Amino acid sequence: MDQRITIPTGGTFYPLVLELFEQKKNASLLYEDNGVTRANGLITAMYEKDGRQWMQVNGDTEIPIDKLYAVNGTFSADYSEC
Repeated sequence: MDQRITIPTGGTFYPLVLELFEQKKNASLLYEDNGVTRANGLITAMYEKDGRQWMQVNGDTEIPIDKLYAVNGTFSADYSEC
């Protein structure tokens, strides 16, 4: 039987993202950007802007943490594309 790891509805990826950032580990991400978008690499910055938490991947791609669908195989409970 297939299973996938999910964060609960209303949960956040922030702790997982922070851990990857602090440990300088690669992240494999799915997020919303006019459709499901994929990014891979190091999280090079984390910050707050306009009342939202953001991260920067590979020094150039900015992603709001609340737009993440998946991080390293852990999915949002609300995401049903796969």
